[in-house]
Amino acid sequence: MKMSIWKVMLATALAMLGTAANAQLAELKLMSQYGIGYMPLTVMKGDKLVEKHLAMLGLPDTKVTWATLAAGAAANDALLSGSLHMAAGGTGPALILWDRTRGTANVRGIAALSSMPNLLVSVDPRIKSIRDFTDNDRIAMAGAGSSVQTIYLQMAVAKDFGIDNFKKLNPLMVNLPHPEGLRAMLSGAGEIKSQFTSPPFQEEALERGAHVVLNSYDIMGGPNTFLMVWTTEKFRTEHPKEYKALYDALAEATASINANKRHAAELYVAQGGGKESVDKILALMNGPGVSYTLAPERVLPYAQFMNQIGTLKNKPTDWKDLFFPDIYALPGS
Repeated sequence: MKMSIWKVMLATALAMLGTAANAQLAELKLMSQYGIGYMPLTVMKGDKLVEKHLAMLGLPDTKVTWATLAAGAAANDALLSGSLHMAAGGTGPALILWDRTRGTANVRGIAALSSMPNLLVSVDPRIKSIRDFTDNDRIAMAGAGSSVQTIYLQMAVAKDFGIDNFKKLNPLMVNLPHPEGLRAMLSGAGEIKSQFTSPPFQEEALERGAHVVLNSYDIMGGPNTFLMVWTTEKFRTEHPKEYKALYDALAEATASINANKRHAAELYVAQGGGKESVDKILALMNGPGVSYTLAPERVLPYAQFMNQIGTLKNKPTDWKDLFFPDIYALPGS
């Protein structure tokens, strides 16, 4: 008798666990940021690919909402608070959250979004290299202190001035979203004469008289993942269908971009991605070093530098340490 009672209790517990693990979300809360590096998310939103894949998995009633944030740090806060189910941004903020949530939320990457060179540009003719910056100069940077551009600059400083001096230029950073930083630099009205930014903002800066001081690909020794998407282990475990729909939509969007970049550029402009024409956005997408791929590129050495300078307490030994298993078959690095 006692045995049969335990069997009933066990069956009930297992059933409850199964229900929790497959509980349908009423709303799937996603996000994007500014710039063509987020083009896969632009296509997912414009072509309603997440809704498509949710329906294919038997979840046609799940509402999909999109927020636009200005930096990865804000995305991290929203993810941990439950305001978002997916965060998107530079590798820096993603890896910081991976490090800080080990053993708790266990945040890891879903996949890469894009690889593209980031440029430190300046309108000050005096500044030709990072050695030319003085204490009176200022560098606009989205997410200053934790952004991907922050780590790029620290890597360059460590190379030129020694690892112990990697923070030498940190006091010059001014935290501004890419559009605002560009306006501040080009206005000529304030102390900001330089910006570490990304496409399409860096191209506009160059067209309007700025020059290149530093290229992230030179720092990294070749193509390097700029942006990625990440989430918590809890979301992936408790909502496997929503996670799969999100991943499958991302994979379809990436394939769609590589098959028809003009369509993606049209969606970008239609969603208010900037004042540029479709042809201009298309030209940027076809620019040197720009690629859209789920496979992480040179993320491991980037993360290991962050560990070396103490930004990360944990040192990854393989790029797979940083991502969920869905992309392990891809040629990551």
